[in-house]
Order: sequence, then C-alpha cells, then structure tokens
Amino acid sequence: MTDRRWAALTIGLAAVALLLLFTLTPHAVTGDARVRFLKLDALLHEGAIKPEPYSFVGPLFASPLWLFGSTRVWWVGRFNVLVLAAGVIATWFGLARAVPPAERAAAALLLTASGMLPNATNDFYGEMFSTMTVGAGLLVVWVQGRSIGWVPIALGVANTPATAVAMLFAAIHRAWVRRRVDGFVALACTAAIILLENRIVRGAVLNFGYAGNHGVTTMLPFSGMPGFSYPVLLGTLSLLFSFGKGLLFFAPALLLSAYARRERPALAPFLDASLVFLAGLLIVYGHFWSWYGGWRWGPRYLLFAAYPSSIALAVALGCAGTARIGAATLLITVWTVWVGASGVVFDLGGLDDCLANGWALEHLCWYVPEYSPLLRPFVLPSPPLAAWQTAWLLLAALTTALLVTSGPAIESVAAAVVRAVKSRGGAA
Repeated sequence: MTDRRWAALTIGLAAVALLLLFTLTPHAVTGDARVRFLKLDALLHEGAIKPEPYSFVGPLFASPLWLFGSTRVWWVGRFNVLVLAAGVIATWFGLARAVPPAERAAAALLLTASGMLPNATNDFYGEMFSTMTVGAGLLVVWVQGRSIGWVPIALGVANTPATAVAMLFAAIHRAWVRRRVDGFVALACTAAIILLENRIVRGAVLNFGYAGNHGVTTMLPFSGMPGFSYPVLLGTLSLLFSFGKGLLFFAPALLLSAYARRERPALAPFLDASLVFLAGLLIVYGHFWSWYGGWRWGPRYLLFAAYPSSIALAVALGCAGTARIGAATLLITVWTVWVGASGVVFDLGGLDDCLANGWALEHLCWYVPEYSPLLRPFVLPSPPLAAWQTAWLLLAALTTALLVTSGPAIESVAAAVVRAVKSRGGAA
C-alpha cells in the first residue's frame, strides 16, 4: 500500500472514530461541566452572570448550540467532540512543515481513537478546549513560526486559569531559546482576560471563586485541606506514577518524545515547548488538593499530555529505528489504543467501591492496580456489551492493526526476528 493510500485510510478511520464519538457513545452534562452549562444558560437565557467558579471563555464557544432550543443539552454534551475534530484539523495543517503525510495521518488517528482524549468528549468539561487550543497554538508558534499561535494558547489558558503557570513556563522557555518576548506579551494579555473576568463575574480581580474549596477528610494525612495545599512532591509523583492517575500509564508515549525530536528536528521545538508546558501543569496540579481531578477517569487536569504524546507516537511509528525502539513503539501503541478503549467503553465501571463511606476509599482507585480503570475490566467479569461498546472495541482493533502492521517500526522488529532465526539456524 502506498503512503498516500495508507494516509487516506488512516484519516478515514479517524473520521469514523469522531462519528462514533458523536453519534453512538453516551454523553452527559454533569459535575463541574454542569456548573459551566448553567452559567452559560443563565447568561444566554436571562442575561444573568452567575458568580460560580470556572471561566466563561470555553463555554462561550458553545453558544451557537443554543440555536437548537430544547435539544441544546444534547448538543452541549457533544461540544467536546466538535472541539476534538477542530483540533485534529488544526493539527493536520500545523504539522505540515514538520512531518510527512503518513505521520500526520497517524497523529490524527491516535488523537481521535486512542489515549485520553476520546473519554474527554463524553461531557462538557473544559479540559478538552484548553488542550486543543494550547496544543494547536504551540504548533503554530514553534513549527509554523507564527506568533499568532499565542492567541489560541491565551484562550485555552484563560479557560483554565490555573494553567497560567504552565504558560509562564512556556514563555520563559521561548525567551531562553529564541530570545523572543511574544510569550510574555501573550501571558500579560491572558492575565488581563482572567482578571477582567474575575472582576465582571465575581466583583474582584483576584476572586477566582475557589475560596474555601476543599475535599472530604479521610484517612489520608493531607485530605480535607483547601486550595493549593497538597505537598507538591507527593502530588507530582502520584500524577506521574500512580496506577489510576499516572501519566506513565495514561500517556506512555511521552517516553518517545526524545526519539521523535531526534528523528524529526523540525518538530523538536514543539515537543520541547509542550513538555515545558506539561511540567508547569504538573507543578500546579501536583500542589492542588484535588490533584486527581475528582471522580473522573484518568488524570483529568493533565489531559494536555495526550496531545504531544500522540504526535510523538505517530513519529515513532513512521521512523526506521532500531529493533528495540520499534518493539517499544509497537507495545506503547497497543497500550495507548487500549487506554482509549478503556476510557470510552468502560470509563469508571466497576469502581463503585471507591465511593463507599463518603469517598473514604477513593484512594484505592488512585494507587491500587486492580482498581485502576485501565486494569479493572480484566479483573471483573465483563457484563454483556452494548452495541456502541462493541463498535468502539472493533474500531480499536482496526486502529491497532492499521498502526502496528505497517511502517518502519514493525519492519525493524520483523527484520531483527529474521536475523535472530537465521543466526540460530546457522549456529545449529
């Protein structure tokens, strides 16, 4: 199969994934997402500005869905599918100068059908909007070489103000590497948006709406504390290595970033900037009392990690490396597709034990392997699957087959196996 036909087939499968996410998978507007929805509803329906936390920036982009009247909740529940689709299109064009079409197509498929992003389309939470705007913006800034990319970055950060620290990291990195201050200018504009929204919505520029925000007190020594009070080292370690929330398990392709930047030098500045931004997120949310992101699947606040990890994995699949790198790439690909399938098909199913006694056992779902949402389906007997679940698992199987059975990665592994067989045959 030619690279062009393979790319077309891969893009087609990505489109199927988006179609399934929009039409078949369940959606809801719950938790923090419902607060965002009600704020937007009050603004558009009554002209009222509700003072609850969470920014208006992302939800305002869902305003056109109000035209659907009585079905607007149905549409708002699918808003993040539309955001993902728009982000994938922006990524396709953003990568044009850095990687060949086959790798761009693989990135599109990985973003839509694997990893953490598919699960994030099932509600109206704000992390998807911030992930796609910041990710696409960094591509424009670092790959396309255009400062206009700071505009979507500013919108994404304003949508989740705590990520301003990560944007500061990115601006410092930009100044250090390129001697450019456009990141600081964008950061100043972002801060102005955030503070102005605080003033308009809550009456004071430094009122973010989180005063007194805290969790329940459990047997854990740092539970029940408010705001950014969690020991940052413990929170960061948990966000990296815990079985139920750790990036090592939910975005393992980040480990391929060094290889990807070496193979595609034009992409290296973007990957570096993305990892700097992610480091900022780790420090911020590792210090937050709810570092785990509440009762949500995966490391909700680190959803951005899915963006550079998908691109790094796409590059690794398309490059002819050693057999060891090829084998690691294939294993990470299989696991990353499973992460996506787990999030869509099983979500938090079978984990109700973690809600017992007023959330007293929730830490089981953070740290214990058999309570990780990625492993729970293998521990419990699976109930009969609905048609949409079967459809997504079939999509996951096709995605895995398409990605691992073509390209240099599988070729390098196959060549090593053949050499090993011939070597043993010769020795015999």
